[in-house]
Amino acid sequence: MDRHPLSQKQIEVLCKSPHVRFVNAHILSFTAEFKEYVYKERQRGVPFREILSEAGIDPDLMGSRRIRNLSSSINEQGRRGVGFSDICKKTPLPAEKKAAKTIEDKVARLQHELAYVTQEVEYLKKIYLADRKAQQVCDSKRRRKSNSKSSET
Repeated sequence: MDRHPLSQKQIEVLCKSPHVRFVNAHILSFTAEFKEYVYKERQRGVPFREILSEAGIDPDLMGSRRIRNLSSSINEQGRRGVGFSDICKKTPLPAEKKAAKTIEDKVARLQHELAYVTQEVEYLKKIYLADRKAQQVCDSKRRRKSNSKSSET
């Protein structure tokens, strides 16, 4: 089970536990209270798998790698002595940074990008033309002033 995403059935089972703060296929996060409880029990010498079983969480459901990582994370937070947090260090990527799952998603994203870039180019053209017109008006005013000064002399 190590290095494998959790199945939908496993996620549903874990979601029922009051100790689980967040769970998806790749992330399993527990409440701060549960982490503190686990740390105290570990200090008393209770095996980690036994603590999970007593809390109603099947250790085999999590897998040995997740258990090992959770154990080291709880031990690290306990050693620091600043308390336990509900926050998971690894947060999911924002939706726009996730890889498109299907060809249709990729095509839709690329079409959106193309439309945006086309819009951006049109905007830049308008700014450039407006700047050129303003420059021409300014130049013509300068010429008129220089012509009027030269005709006066």
